Amino acid sequence: MDFKWRISSDYILLAFILLVGSLLRFYHYAEIPFTYDEFSALFRTRFDNFRDLIEYGVKRTDTHPAGVQVFMYYWIKWFGSSEPVVKLPFTLMGLASVFLTYKIGLRWFNGTVGLIGATYIAVIQYTVMYSVIARPYGSGIFLSLLMVWFWTNAVFNLNKNYYWFLAGYIIVSALNAYNHHFSLLLVALVGFTGLFFIPKIHLKSYISAGIMIFILYIPHLPIFFTQLGYKGIESWLAKPDSHFLFNYFGFILHYSLAFYIVTVGLIITGFYLRTENIRETNKFRIVGLSWFFITFFTGFFYSLYESAIIQYSVLIFVFPYLLLSVFSYFKELKLMPKIMIVTLIISVGVYTLIFNRQYYKYFYSTGLKEILKESEKTRDKLGKENVTIVINSIDNVNNYYLEKLNISDSSFLYISEMGNYIQFRESLKKIKTEYLVFTWANYTDLQYLQIAEDLFPYIIEKKNWFTSSFYLLKKNLPEKKEYVSADKIVFKTVNEYEKPLTAGWDTVPDNIIFPKDKPSANHYIQLSKWQKYSPGITLGLDSITDDDNNLIFISVDGYFMSKPSEVLLISELRSDDKIIDWRSVSFTDFINKANERQTVYLPVKLPDIRLNRRKTTLSVVVWDKSHVKVLMDNFRIITYEGNRVIYGQFNKFNK
Repeated sequence: MDFKWRISSDYILLAFILLVGSLLRFYHYAEIPFTYDEFSALFRTRFDNFRDLIEYGVKRTDTHPAGVQVFMYYWIKWFGSSEPVVKLPFTLMGLASVFLTYKIGLRWFNGTVGLIGATYIAVIQYTVMYSVIARPYGSGIFLSLLMVWFWTNAVFNLNKNYYWFLAGYIIVSALNAYNHHFSLLLVALVGFTGLFFIPKIHLKSYISAGIMIFILYIPHLPIFFTQLGYKGIESWLAKPDSHFLFNYFGFILHYSLAFYIVTVGLIITGFYLRTENIRETNKFRIVGLSWFFITFFTGFFYSLYESAIIQYSVLIFVFPYLLLSVFSYFKELKLMPKIMIVTLIISVGVYTLIFNRQYYKYFYSTGLKEILKESEKTRDKLGKENVTIVINSIDNVNNYYLEKLNISDSSFLYISEMGNYIQFRESLKKIKTEYLVFTWANYTDLQYLQIAEDLFPYIIEKKNWFTSSFYLLKKNLPEKKEYVSADKIVFKTVNEYEKPLTAGWDTVPDNIIFPKDKPSANHYIQLSKWQKYSPGITLGLDSITDDDNNLIFISVDGYFMSKPSEVLLISELRSDDKIIDWRSVSFTDFINKANERQTVYLPVKLPDIRLNRRKTTLSVVVWDKSHVKVLMDNFRIITYEGNRVIYGQFNKFNK
């Protein structure tokens, strides 16, 4: 009777955990926007037949297995493409993962461990966020747990239902293989692990199950081998550093000291209130930790030495087993201590999710939509005749939201249609309006923003979202007596060559002259045919920045006395005698005529670079590769505050 009450009380408590998890996931559900990854998948479902879907929607344009893309193709075809509809199955699978975490924790260890694990899965941003994103992560954690539940019952609970559990294990393992390549890795790890525990009497059937899983995966092998040749996602994902795992755990615990203390305190309490059957459960403890760390090190070293693939999302498939393992020493507790522990985790987890992470503020208002809404609002406020709107975003996404929000883009200009830097600059010069709206989204080319700010130098308004920003710029000085830029300038230095070089600049070589006759109102410097490099500047990064999200805008005016040729503006970030970032831009990207003075731009977006500001130096120089006569003036380095929430869905907001 007591045992039955204990079990039923666990389920009552679990129902409460599921209710909290549901509220966190379904809060203003219809307002959750698509992420860029979801848009990418959505646009790759627009094919007339299955063959084109596989060939053009998966094989040639994606690095993920076909499973989720095929599912989305039919789901959207049958039920529509609105955000709530597309996200719903993934959200339900994310919620079911809370229940399955409890079931596996109960089977591996006890109900207390299962409830602790389920509570974390219910409330942390890691699992809440990926539950409402229609990508292979919400589905992956569910399929992973379902596979392990079938596997556990087949290998460790050899009863009359053995073959039913084995059949479920085969089917769900195949689904995992089609879900994500890291899900496939887990299938291999789980299958190999079972060889150590399966009784000899069932060894043949277990090996046969592995063969069946492989047979079911054979149709996908051509896609797998094609994708294996792709170079990961290095176009936007950096290789991991030694802090990856530390940052990963910080993200899981909301970068919150309170959540750290609660979690470490529970782990220590688990040792104090440890179970008596530690030896009996050690196998699951070792298995859970092994699956997580083998997956992590595989992704980490592959990313380090081959191609960048590891990110927080790909570890979600093995995260529940790490979670259960670290709390696995708890013995089975009575109802009241369980209620206290669950309440503590929910209280701290929900509070830090809402207030520390500001999850609902930033995740529910991604810039892909907001930049269009703000542009329309500004146009209505200032008048169409007074403002020009430049959109630097993804065309398909723009079209989706323009239709959804019923916004007219008759007065919008799109970077994708405005050509290169020179063409963009000339287009802006022809604009008659006093105001310019400039927006950017995702991994944009910030040279366009530098050009816009030079021609419309007064920043009236600025708004930031996840990977997106909105600027309202003005051509002439505002009428207010005291103008304050909406974009904070952290550091600024300009060398106009009116006097000897300022502090920080190298000594001027003898063959650099400061002529009296000049093509502009300022002095300038000229590199002779014997001089390859301009005077350079080297500064400690911490002396010109105050935040890892700052933007450093480097620029110099150039003037070719003969035909434009290859001259490079170069920046280099160096730490501990190692180059951590090197970039350059050619003068000819901005100057296409001789005897014409134009500005050359080079932005450095610090959020994209892993660095330690106190140990890093910035060096800037002009390199005349072609030995032509080039004049230079107004060498500028300006540091702006940047977008503090640019990657805030994953990184902490503080400095």
